[in-house]
Amino acid sequence: MTLAPTRRRTLAALLASALATLMSPPLAAADAVKLKFSSFEPPMANITANVLTPFAKAASAGSGGTLQIDMFAGGTLGRNPTQQLKLVTDGVADIAWVVLPYTPGRFDDTEIVGLPFMTTNAVEASVALHRLYAADKLVGFKGLKMLALAATPPVGVHGNITVRQPGDLKGKRVRVSGDHLTKVVEALGGAPVQLAGGQIAESLSRGVVDMTLNNWGFVGDFKVTEVTRQHFTVPLGSVAVAVVMTQAKFDALPPAARAAITKLSGELLARQVGEAFDRQEIEVRERTAQAGKVSGKNQVVAPSAAELAEWQRQIAPVNEAWRTAKPRNLATHAAFVDELQRVRAGK
Repeated sequence: MTLAPTRRRTLAALLASALATLMSPPLAAADAVKLKFSSFEPPMANITANVLTPFAKAASAGSGGTLQIDMFAGGTLGRNPTQQLKLVTDGVADIAWVVLPYTPGRFDDTEIVGLPFMTTNAVEASVALHRLYAADKLVGFKGLKMLALAATPPVGVHGNITVRQPGDLKGKRVRVSGDHLTKVVEALGGAPVQLAGGQIAESLSRGVVDMTLNNWGFVGDFKVTEVTRQHFTVPLGSVAVAVVMTQAKFDALPPAARAAITKLSGELLARQVGEAFDRQEIEVRERTAQAGKVSGKNQVVAPSAAELAEWQRQIAPVNEAWRTAKPRNLATHAAFVDELQRVRAGK
């Protein structure tokens, strides 16, 4: 049987259309919005490997093909940790892992987590801080979308000089980050020094600084344990961190993409950051203590009750000066303490 010309043309068109469909990428994949996620940390660093990368993959997978978040770790979009927020606001990156004290003067309310003895771990600090942000009780975030506002575990003292009392910092060069720790060190008679993370181990080994104030995860990531002999676990405040994008970039995403990000961010992501920090804190501290028992180096020392009380007594005026420096600080302090109590109560 011979097909009529019209039917032959119709069948040919249908076959061509079907072939084109088979050879074309899925519509959703072709239409996916691609976001660049910057982390100055190496790809296998704790937070980048265990929190940020899984978040990016899960949000992409849950977006119905509308979103593709690509990780750019190791500083491939910009190596300087102090410039990560600028990468986002300039459009070089769409999302970034940001250390907030590196932008002095903007996120002053988040200094609350940096007050020594305020928090005991990263989870409680992270959840309480993010809740204040979600309740619009913090300033400095106009134009930004904080996918998670979190905090590190409290920092301790790591160096080659024996430290037990606050007076042991007198005349010593101490690496710090953030304005409040700078004031704490100055109040105790030390000389605060600002250094990038990658410079700390070398600076300690060469005697440029005598000690550094960092959490255990940082000490492990930047190999500080290789050049130090004592670690004094007095809790001298946390550091505020965040997963950031601009509000405009978030608002411009397709609804399904926004929903996927929203589902996996917020307090949930803040808690995950805190949990990852705390796990690493325990792992590095225990590993360092065990190695110290074998080598005689890297002695991990916890303050006695009397020593802790003396640190609290001498630092209290610095904390109180922050609390009363401006009316906002009083309100932020009260709100954070209240939220911290709720978190500790399991609420």
